[in-house]
Amino acid sequence: MNLLQIAASAMAALAFVAPARAEYPDHPVKMVVAWPAGGGTDSVARIIAKHLSDRLHQQVIVDNRSGASGQVGTEYVARAAPDGYTIQYTVADSHSINPHVFPHVRYDALKDFRPVALVGSMPNALVVNPKIAANNIPEFVKLAKANPGKLTYSTWGVGSGGHIRTEAFCDATGISMLHVPYQGSGPAFQAAIAGQVDVTMVPLGLALANARAGKVKILGVDTTQRVADAPEVPTFTEQGVPLTLAFWQGILVPAKTPDAVVERLNREMKTVLADPETRAELTRVGVTIGGAGVSSIQDLDTYMKNEYERWGRVIKAANIHAEQ
Repeated sequence: MNLLQIAASAMAALAFVAPARAEYPDHPVKMVVAWPAGGGTDSVARIIAKHLSDRLHQQVIVDNRSGASGQVGTEYVARAAPDGYTIQYTVADSHSINPHVFPHVRYDALKDFRPVALVGSMPNALVVNPKIAANNIPEFVKLAKANPGKLTYSTWGVGSGGHIRTEAFCDATGISMLHVPYQGSGPAFQAAIAGQVDVTMVPLGLALANARAGKVKILGVDTTQRVADAPEVPTFTEQGVPLTLAFWQGILVPAKTPDAVVERLNREMKTVLADPETRAELTRVGVTIGGAGVSSIQDLDTYMKNEYERWGRVIKAANIHAEQ
C-alpha cells in the first residue's frame, strides 16, 4: 500500500513538472522597420536580417510599418511582447529626434526600449535633380541665395532626420528652401529624380548608383573625409561648409526583453558585423560600421542616452518642432 502511494505521488509530481523551455529563438523573428520598403534604412535592415537569420538559425522577417516619421512602427515595437520575437531596426530619427520634435509621441524612447546593437551610421549626400544649374556646393548656395525660398527639398517627414539635416545645412549656408515632406526616404529620393522637387538629402548609398547613372547629381557628402567607395564625391567641409550630420542606426527591443535574449542578439550581431561579407555589403550601401566607442551593452545604453540628449539640444537651439 505504501509503495502504491509513493508511486502515485511520484506520478502526480511529474504531472506538474513544466516542460523544458525551448531555446531562443524557436520560430521566426520579426524585424520592424518604421519606414517604407526601398529606403535607405530598409536596404540596410534587409542586409542585417539576412545575415542575422543565418546566425540565429531562424528567419528574420523585415516588417515595414511606416508613418509619422517612424512613430507608427516604433510605437508598435514598444507595445510588442518582450520576448525577442519582435525587434526593431531603426535610425536616430525614431529615438533621438522624434521625442524632441513631436508634441505627442506615444512611446518613451529611453524607458520603452533596450538597445541591442549599434550597426554604425550612414554618410548623407546633398542631391539635386540634373536640371539644377549647380555642380558643387558653392554653386548651389549661390543659386539658392539668388532664388530665396523658391527651391524645393524633399524629406521623409516633418521633423525627420532629413528635415533637421537640411535645415542645419540651410542655416550653415544662409539659404532658405521650401520643404516638401514624403512618407519615406525612398519616395523623397524618387521625387528628386522625377523633378518633383529640386533637392534632397539622403543616405549616400541610396543616391550613389543613380548619380553614376546620371539620374541625379550629388553635390557633397557630410563626412569629415571622402568616402572610400565614392572618392569622386567631395565633402561639405572641403567645399566650405564644415558639417557632419551622421545619425546612428541599430537594433532595439521592447524594454522588458529578458537579459538572455538581449545578450544572444548582441553576441550574434557582433559576429555578423565582424564578417567580411557582411561588412562589404554594408559598405556598398554606404554604412560606416561601428564607431562611437561602443563595445558592450552598457556602453550602448550610455551612448543612446547621450545621443538623445545631444540631438535634443540641437533641435531646441534650432527651434524645430512639428504639429502632430
